[in-house]
Amino acid sequence: MKQLITLMSLLWSVAVAAQSCEEQNIKLQVLGSGGPELTDGRVSSSHLIWVNDQAVILVDAGSGAAHQFEQAQAHSEHLQVILLTHLHVDHSVDVPAFIKDAYFTDRSTDLWVMGPAGNDMMPATSTYLAELFSNEGAYRYLNDYWEPNKSSAFKIKAKDASLSHHQIQQHTLNDAIKLSSTGTHHGPISAVAWRVDIGDCAITFSGDMNNQFGSLAKLAKGTDLLVANNAIEEAATGTARKLHMPPSEIAKIAAAAQPKKLLLAHFMTRSLPHQEQAVELIKNSYDGPVVLAEDGLKISLD
Repeated sequence: MKQLITLMSLLWSVAVAAQSCEEQNIKLQVLGSGGPELTDGRVSSSHLIWVNDQAVILVDAGSGAAHQFEQAQAHSEHLQVILLTHLHVDHSVDVPAFIKDAYFTDRSTDLWVMGPAGNDMMPATSTYLAELFSNEGAYRYLNDYWEPNKSSAFKIKAKDASLSHHQIQQHTLNDAIKLSSTGTHHGPISAVAWRVDIGDCAITFSGDMNNQFGSLAKLAKGTDLLVANNAIEEAATGTARKLHMPPSEIAKIAAAAQPKKLLLAHFMTRSLPHQEQAVELIKNSYDGPVVLAEDGLKISLD
């Protein structure tokens, strides 16, 4: 069975290697469009990339993401990688739920989890996973999936993405999916932005950042869809502005990167009342369509 699945994955990689978004039926689904608050009426940050009706890439896994994944009728055995922009609770807390769910499936291929390297404030993604799933971890009953000397149907594979904002780091998942990352400024929190290229189709995710490094526009250049987190309003100051980018910064990035579509996501109670103002401000610099994220929204990239 494992050899058959591996062969099917190889054939899938060859088939999509040079196809457009429309040819591959690639869609982005918003699982969670909110932030860490439990009063905003939204699931925390999470996005799902569909290719030919299979959910293959999960980007962030905030609280409620696993439930939304089920509501979307997605299957965890189809996931090839979970990408984390950073390890704040509202972006990573549901990761264990996806590992546990795989126990009840016929998954036999390893699951990659990629996220930022660590700094003085935050652990590296590999350390975070070890603290969850190792012999001494919080969920040590699932350590078969982490410990290399234990027998299991699949393993959790970790990769730490560089925090450098001077370069774009390449991560090859398979012949069909190319992943790229760059460091971003999210105050003292280690954070990265991700770009996913599948064939000739690309989606870029800002994660939480304030654009101090100016690294996102280069990563997102020519992307089909840019997902930009809009957690604060234009007038925000203080800590909020040190952690997040206001609409004027999103406008600068979109004008420089020229994505075919722009999706505003990760709204909070402070930014939700200012959505129309944010779109108006962005459209002064960017001519493409601007879409407002809602939980469950599925976006075609054609």
